[in-house]
Amino acid sequence: MLNTQTAKMTHRIDDRGFTFVELLIVIAIFSIGILAVASMQVTAINANSSARMSGEATALAANQLETLMAAGYDDDVLIPGPHTLVQGAYTIDWVVTESDIDGDLTNESKTVEVTVRCANPNAKDVNMQYIIHEL
Repeated sequence: MLNTQTAKMTHRIDDRGFTFVELLIVIAIFSIGILAVASMQVTAINANSSARMSGEATALAANQLETLMAAGYDDDVLIPGPHTLVQGAYTIDWVVTESDIDGDLTNESKTVEVTVRCANPNAKDVNMQYIIHEL
């Protein structure tokens, strides 16, 4: 009789399966992995958004600079001083200064610096400069 009880107890100990503690450990490890993937996803979304805003700001700055280059030398948009234009979430600022390039004490050119700022604080400002000569 003792042998049958020992055999039953041995059989119960040898049962295959997972204990509750093993399941908790697996769930904890799986949760850490999922949190790492979620963190990487958030970082990727923020980087993608920042790159998109930089691209839009660069395109706006280039477009504004081309518009200023196409304007006449004495056009109102090229009057020396600061100028501002708002387009959606972006603010386009440009400063026009008269320049004496060749040192003959006459201002025969204008330096234009265009800066585009986004309302989003995570976006980087874009700056471009160009010199327009009087013809």
